[in-house]
Amino acid sequence: MIQLIAEAGAPRLDRFLADRFPEIPRAKWDIHVRTGEIQVNGVAVTKGGVKLRPGDLVETELPVIAIPAAHLDAEDIALSTLFEDAHLWIVDKPTGMVVHPGPGHAGGTIVNALLHRLKAPVVLEADEEASEDAEELASGWPGLVHRLDRYTTGCLCLAKTAEAQRAIQDQFKARTVEKRYLALVRHSPKLPQLGSLLVDEPIARHKRDRLRMVVAMGGRSAQTRVRVLARTTSAALVECELLTGRTHQIRVHLAHLRAPIMGDPLYGGPGRWKDVDGLALLLPHPALHAWKLSVDHPVTGVRIHAEAPIPEAFRALAASLGLPGF
Repeated sequence: MIQLIAEAGAPRLDRFLADRFPEIPRAKWDIHVRTGEIQVNGVAVTKGGVKLRPGDLVETELPVIAIPAAHLDAEDIALSTLFEDAHLWIVDKPTGMVVHPGPGHAGGTIVNALLHRLKAPVVLEADEEASEDAEELASGWPGLVHRLDRYTTGCLCLAKTAEAQRAIQDQFKARTVEKRYLALVRHSPKLPQLGSLLVDEPIARHKRDRLRMVVAMGGRSAQTRVRVLARTTSAALVECELLTGRTHQIRVHLAHLRAPIMGDPLYGGPGRWKDVDGLALLLPHPALHAWKLSVDHPVTGVRIHAEAPIPEAFRALAASLGLPGF
C-alpha cells in the first residue's frame, strides 16, 4: 500500500495521482477510483474530482498496467475450444490458470495462449476507457473482453481482432452478454425454495482487508439472479446469472445469503467434506463454474451459445454431497 501526503495547493484527487505517477494512464486511475481502490484519510472514495486538502493521507495500490503485446511471449498451451472462427475464440478455462500475466505469473496465461493461436505478430488494441464493470471488462490486454478468477473454470470469450474486441466489450457494457454460473454452496434458509431470487446489493472494497469485497451501502450497484437447482439439508447446487460484473460478485452475494461457495476460504466457504466412501475430500478452490455464455457475433450478429462441460472435480464433490452434477 502506497501512502501519499497532499501538500498545500494540491489539486483534485485524479490530477494529484496523475501528477505523481505520469507513467500510469489517467484512464487506469479513473477505474481505480471508481472501484473503491483508493482511500483518503481512511475512507474509500469513488470520485476522482474530490478536492484534497493539505495534510490529507491518500492510500492506494498502483493499478496493474498491461504489458504491450509486443513484449508478451506466444505459448503453445493446450486449451479446450468451445467455439472458434476468424474473429472469436471461446475456451473452457481450466482451474488454476491465470487469465493474463501479472506478479508471479509472467507466462502460462490465457493471453499467452491466444497470441500463439493467432500465429502472427498481431497487436490487439484494447479499449482504455474506464469500464463500469471492472471484473468483466478487461481493458489493456490483447484479446480479453472479460475475466474469470484464477480458480474459476468454464466459458471465457477471447477476441482475435481489435474490431471484435471492441464489439464484444460494447456488449458487456450494454449488459447484453448472458453469463450463467454453477456453484456448490452451503445450505442457507435465505436461499429460495422454488424459483429464483434477485440479489440486488451494492458491493465495495473491504475497508481493512483489501483482498475482499463486501456488501456495503454506498458501494457500486450489483445484481445476481440465484436459482436453486437442488438442495440437501447441508448443501445446495445453484445457478447464478450475472446481471452486472463486479469483482467477486457471485462469491460476495452468495456469502451475503449465508450460502458461501464451498472451497472459498476468502468468503467463508467450508473446504473439507466427506465423500461417498467416507474419505476426507479437500476442495482447494471455490466450486464455481462459468457454465454458459451467450454473445452476439461481432460481425454476423448471430447469437452464439457456448456451454462448458462440468469439471470432474465439481461432479465428484456434488455427488459426495448428494447433489446432481449434471
